[in-house]
Amino acid sequence: MKYEEYLNQRRELENEAQALIDDGKIDEATEKMNAINDLDTKWDAVAKAQANMTALSAEQRIQNVQNLTNADVKNGVAAGGVNFAPVAQMTKDDEMKNLFESEDYKNAWAKAMMGKNLTAAETDVFEKVNAYVHTTENTGSVIPKTVASGIWDMIEEMYPLWDDVQKTYVKGAYTALVGEDSTDAKWYDEATPTDDGKETIGEMALTGCELSRSVTISWKLREMSIEDFIPYIQRKLARKMGAGLGYGASHGKGKPTGSEHKPEPLGIVTALKKETDKPQVGEYVKGSLGYTDLTTARSKVKVGGNELNIYANSTTIWSELANVKDANGRPIFIPDPVNGNVFRILGMVVKEDDSMNDGEVLLSSPFVGYLSNVNKEMSVMVEEHIRTRTADYCGYAIVDGGPTSTKAHALLEYKVGE
Repeated sequence: MKYEEYLNQRRELENEAQALIDDGKIDEATEKMNAINDLDTKWDAVAKAQANMTALSAEQRIQNVQNLTNADVKNGVAAGGVNFAPVAQMTKDDEMKNLFESEDYKNAWAKAMMGKNLTAAETDVFEKVNAYVHTTENTGSVIPKTVASGIWDMIEEMYPLWDDVQKTYVKGAYTALVGEDSTDAKWYDEATPTDDGKETIGEMALTGCELSRSVTISWKLREMSIEDFIPYIQRKLARKMGAGLGYGASHGKGKPTGSEHKPEPLGIVTALKKETDKPQVGEYVKGSLGYTDLTTARSKVKVGGNELNIYANSTTIWSELANVKDANGRPIFIPDPVNGNVFRILGMVVKEDDSMNDGEVLLSSPFVGYLSNVNKEMSVMVEEHIRTRTADYCGYAIVDGGPTSTKAHALLEYKVGE
């Protein structure tokens, strides 16, 4: 019996048992449930036998050193040769990675999240993956790779600024070099001493900030099928966690000097406003964003100019940017039908991002000018509430980030008091 056959038979028996219970046929339903137990016992035996067979297959057999290939012997000579090429062995990391990305773990995780009983085989897969991935700082049930990838994809679609930033996936704290390019662009001959360029290289410590968001689901709603539950929980967690990640990349407060707030990534807008004299920030009159406002802001960007995008929320896009015209009265908010009907201004793609506040127009090259590190795999913990018959699903990740160059960004916002 193969694993898929076992799952199909078990699912069919479960459906039959439930139907009998719904019809009040308890004795017949009990027989079906006993059949499920028998099937589980049979599968456990099959799985054990398969494991034993795998172990036997891995053992080295005693070889006949006079004829290593057991080839036909003619006139005292064995025909054929011996292949001494090493056989690639799967490491423990490879085995766990494949298990983490498997359908078996995804189904086991979903059943655990839905409060359903796991079979012995599903429990084994679930416990193996979580025992391998968990640390003392990460005690939730790690989200299957395919499910987590779907959540990240939804987050990146809703918050394009977060999508566009450069990301690393280093576990633990590390330090990245940040700053502007060298000012020394001279060439020299052999006899001329080299001048010192004015470097502004610094360091940015990425330690990790905890991102935790909770989704509440009723027990009744949780009775949906696994095929429906997974995309449902993906959408819910993507909206909650995406809002946090988008906010972090744009308006995160950074590390506190005292206890004024919890540690957060340092957002681009926050970093630009913290600079002395705010050289990368400009203002405009509400309802009157002009052509020269945008060109002036564009002139402030000195790093990553060929990769610039414009980020703003829906209100700002359609009440400000869409109404800007050049000196000849022609709109500069132009659709680009060749590239998916995106809108462009001065060659820059306009991206709607709900993490931006009303009136904020961010010209940014995030991949060049921002670095984010995903410190810990996304996990989820479940808390049951018996009295209210609900369950809280708490998504958890550790992420940090900050601008690597403020010259890769420019911000326009409403004048003070408007």
